[in-house]
Amino acid sequence: MKNLSKSILIAICSAALLSTTAHAQVLAAWTFENDSIAVNNSPAASTGTGTASSIGMATYATPNVGVTTDDVLVGKGSDTGANTVADTTNTWRVRGQAGSNGAANGWSSLAPIGTQGAVFAVPTTTATSGSINVSFDWYATTQGEANLQLEYTTNGTTWTNVPLTLGGSDSGLSVLTGSASDTNTTQGSYVSDNLLNNSVAGQDWFTGLKATITNPAALNDPNFAIELVNASTGADDISTQGTALNNNSGNWRFDNVSVTAVAAPEPSTYALMIGGLALLIGVRVLRRSKNSVQA
Repeated sequence: MKNLSKSILIAICSAALLSTTAHAQVLAAWTFENDSIAVNNSPAASTGTGTASSIGMATYATPNVGVTTDDVLVGKGSDTGANTVADTTNTWRVRGQAGSNGAANGWSSLAPIGTQGAVFAVPTTTATSGSINVSFDWYATTQGEANLQLEYTTNGTTWTNVPLTLGGSDSGLSVLTGSASDTNTTQGSYVSDNLLNNSVAGQDWFTGLKATITNPAALNDPNFAIELVNASTGADDISTQGTALNNNSGNWRFDNVSVTAVAAPEPSTYALMIGGLALLIGVRVLRRSKNSVQA
């Protein structure tokens, strides 16, 4: 009886102390609903503090070197593919367009891995424990690049690949890991939307893609940023149609980009109360057991 009472006490107290709560704080989010329908190379965050920009759109000949011409546009109900999901709200399109040199598109298979796409810089100075969670919606046109990876930086120069997981409506999207023997694709995690993997691809909205960053250096960091960029280059840089990137058309679009700090769980007031009550009950059980044995 005495040993049983001790076991009950330990179990009750352990369960109570493990009853914790985690607090989530949106550091920055972009829904693009507060932006005008127009060219916009740096849309403002709809919540929190952060800056958005694209990279690599004015670097490579597509067929000429153009200028960065990202814009906010309203999605169409007809823009559905393998998963039949449409986004008819404001979205952000990343692309280049013609400059003084003539026709251009920005997206190029000549771009090294991780040098084309979107960057979201979000200071994490208010986050001191736990993890940084990222979620976003992604769309690639028929001739858009098929392979996307997520990376983060703590210093603005060194970027680290983060495993991606599927979230909401992601039918038709594949989560893959690059091979060390293939230098034309990242060796880390990436997602791929192309006809080689699925019967229908392109014009797809994939929602709720997620990643969790647990590196302590990402906390309390004024230089923290994420990037959603090309996972492949050269011969591996294919369109959603499974063909070589044509280097003169296609783009990516984003919506509902969110960077959230999730604090390490701490015992809640309720859990502490339960723990105290459990401890009191346990002590009484032990006393009664002891008295019973002595009798």
